[in-house]
Amino acid sequence: MNNEHRSLQIAGVLKSFLKLFCCSHHLLRFTSYLLLLTTLFSPLISFSQFSKQTTRILFVLDASGSMKGKWNGTAKFELAKNILVNSVDSVAKTNSKVEFALRVFGHQSPRNENNCKDSKLEVAFGKGNAAAISQRLDQLHPQGQTPIQYSLSQSLNDFPDSIATNAIILITDGNETCGGNICDLAAQMEAKHIALRPFIVGLGLTDSLKKKFECLGNFYDVQNEDMLSSTIRIVISKVLNPTTCQVNLIDAFGNPTTTNVELTLFDHFTHAVRYNFIHTLTAIGIPDTLTLDSKFKYDLEVHSIPKVQKKNIELVAGTHNIIAADVPLGTLELKTETSAGTFSSTPCIVRKAGEHEIIYVQDANTQQRYLVGIYDLEILTLPRIIQKNILIEQGKINSIKIPKAGTLMVTPGEAGVASIFIQVTERLEKIYDFPVGIHSDKSIKQQQTVNLQPGNYTVVFRPDKGKQSERTKQVSVLIASGKTSSIKL
Repeated sequence: MNNEHRSLQIAGVLKSFLKLFCCSHHLLRFTSYLLLLTTLFSPLISFSQFSKQTTRILFVLDASGSMKGKWNGTAKFELAKNILVNSVDSVAKTNSKVEFALRVFGHQSPRNENNCKDSKLEVAFGKGNAAAISQRLDQLHPQGQTPIQYSLSQSLNDFPDSIATNAIILITDGNETCGGNICDLAAQMEAKHIALRPFIVGLGLTDSLKKKFECLGNFYDVQNEDMLSSTIRIVISKVLNPTTCQVNLIDAFGNPTTTNVELTLFDHFTHAVRYNFIHTLTAIGIPDTLTLDSKFKYDLEVHSIPKVQKKNIELVAGTHNIIAADVPLGTLELKTETSAGTFSSTPCIVRKAGEHEIIYVQDANTQQRYLVGIYDLEILTLPRIIQKNILIEQGKINSIKIPKAGTLMVTPGEAGVASIFIQVTERLEKIYDFPVGIHSDKSIKQQQTVNLQPGNYTVVFRPDKGKQSERTKQVSVLIASGKTSSIKL
């Protein structure tokens, strides 16, 4: 097993333990276990880049006055600085596809000056700039305010383009002190179609501050130096490792068994198509794994009949994500009784029960899957067959049999105009006009045949000679399945 696979496994293990120990009375035990896992597996965490495209990681570092506070006798700023430098240096030595940059806030002006624009890109993106980042950090000292919203909004301009995989890692120990609202920033980013969700590493934050950061991005709570080191490594791994996903199509029993359905993932903001897949289950019956770009927010469209949509899908970078959609399917079978060796392609219009919109047109002698539900069918035989409230159930086949048609052969004794009617309750309803061409003076002049459903019909005929309404005649005829009935007009 290579290091990349081990790294993904570790992320999955940590995620599982996060869920397991989410309750407050297990927090201390979880912290100890997290440190143990970090100690055991940190040599295995790989910063290898799966993709060949460039990855850009911007560190936004808090250098406000509160970062002078100490953990085990060392200022939090010094701890964060040293771990940041070591991480950048480690990645730079093993991965030429990664570029780093450094933005710092709260370091240019003393706190009493209330400089709420105290934020600067200290080292721009570039290859091999680990030494430059280290040297610049050695020259900085924490002292000022905490303009988090302003710094993050400025950081969006620090990236040369949006083609690369871009990520922001914010490291801070405090609250916004300049009146900014990071949740408003998240809304502004979305309004501008910016799908970049920062990773926030919080240093000893209170519960109320943690909630404020959760609306902006992926939040990590750090309570001591050891956790800070492991968290930054894990965050970088998540940025560099591929973002994978499986799409669970849930059946009526709550199981992800639906498959062989087309999927499209659209960019949520631009509506451009990003991916097209045909859903597949592996040999052991689970959805297979897809590798997706985590910088986009997605809308999913499952091309079932009718289609299923799921919007505003955000992926957690560097981890395995699960997207679930309810797609319970059953099958409608249309069977036509035909003579041996013949084939009928009679179309059937399918609608949701009681609705007018056509959701599909299915040919006779085919099977088609539909979402579990009730449907109305309009089978385009002559005359049309209407079947209402057809039930489609999970995993079952509802077979609808279309009666075999009979044939009416009409031989005109003289040219004229002719139509076919059927008795509907107490009235006659016209179902067919014999072709008379595109000109009104053209009439039926030669023998014609029409396929009709079994039943009683009336043929109405008026000769062209004399063209008098009183010369209209009608002939009754019985049509039987598979039989030919002939009349002479």
